[in-house]
Amino acid sequence: MATRGGGMLSVAMTNCGKVGWISDARGYRYDRIDPLTGHPWPELPSLFGSVAREAAMAAGYDALAPDACLVNRYEPRTKLSLHQDRDELDLAAPIVSVSLGLAATFLFGGLQRNAPTRKVRVESGDVVVWGGASRLAFHAVAPLAAGEHRLAGACRINLTFRRVASPA
Repeated sequence: MATRGGGMLSVAMTNCGKVGWISDARGYRYDRIDPLTGHPWPELPSLFGSVAREAAMAAGYDALAPDACLVNRYEPRTKLSLHQDRDELDLAAPIVSVSLGLAATFLFGGLQRNAPTRKVRVESGDVVVWGGASRLAFHAVAPLAAGEHRLAGACRINLTFRRVASPA
């Protein structure tokens, strides 16, 4: 996907659920239609929804009813720049992030872009949940180190569940 400024995201991305997050010259937003296929995004698998709900509840949040799952594929040296997840209409719902494949360094900051960040190593199978006062915290993924995961190969897959409160 392209950024608003015309650059390309280094991470490969797709979605499943009622809506998908997209980025292009018009900006960042959620849409029911995949701009590459012209069709609705694939349904969110029930297992995915269960994982997101259980993780949110284990972290102390009410049951999450995700309507979007961003699927990011990282290869060595790709990264995700510091950003906030603020395009959702329902900012009361937490974010649930599931890491699969190669380990990565997750950077978690504050509510201002220039706030210091904490480095958190996430391994395959790790789940990170954040919400409440930290829901709009800036966060990033540092450039992925080269490696080989026994099941995923030379990549990291991240599933990020969100409650967008689907647009009409």
